[in-house]
Amino acid sequence: MYYFGYCTWLSDAELRKYIPEARFVTKATAKNHRVEFRAAGDRRDRGWCHLANKDRALGQETQGIVFDVDDAHLQDTFEDFDIVYLTVHGADGRAYDCFTYVLSHPGTPMRPPNFYWRHVPHGLEEQDFPAVYRARVLATYNEAAECPDADRPAPSAKPSREASTR
Repeated sequence: MYYFGYCTWLSDAELRKYIPEARFVTKATAKNHRVEFRAAGDRRDRGWCHLANKDRALGQETQGIVFDVDDAHLQDTFEDFDIVYLTVHGADGRAYDCFTYVLSHPGTPMRPPNFYWRHVPHGLEEQDFPAVYRARVLATYNEAAECPDADRPAPSAKPSREASTR
C-alpha cells in the first residue's frame, strides 16, 4: 500500500517512529491540497498538520513523498485523525493511489508546539524540497494563531495513538 507523507512525516526520524519499515518510492505532489496548521475540532491546546482539500486548497499543491508501507497501517488509528485516500502525482511521472492522515474535524488555524513544528522545516530541508514551497509552508504556519503551550516538552516515551502522547 502507498502512503503519502507530508509535513512532519517528511522528517525521516519522525516517520520511523510510526512506520519504521516505510520504503521511499518517489517525491510526489497532491494537487488541490494545501498544508494547514489547525486545532483538532474544538480543542484549543495546540495545532497539528492538516492536509486540506477545499476552500483555499483549490489550485494549490502539497509536496510530499510516496512510501510503500504494510497494508496493516490501514488499521492504525490516531486520536483526532482520519485516514483518507488520494491520488498523487509522482516525480517519476506515475500516479499513485495513497492513504494519508488528516484531522477528523479541522478547527481554527493554530500553530503546533515547537517540538512538533521543528520536524516540518527539518523534513522539508532534509528531503530537499524547493525553497519556494518551504516558504509557502512557513507563511501558512505564520498565518495561524500561536500555540497556547508552544514550549511544551516533546514526549519522552514512544508516542501512542492518543493525542496527549504526541
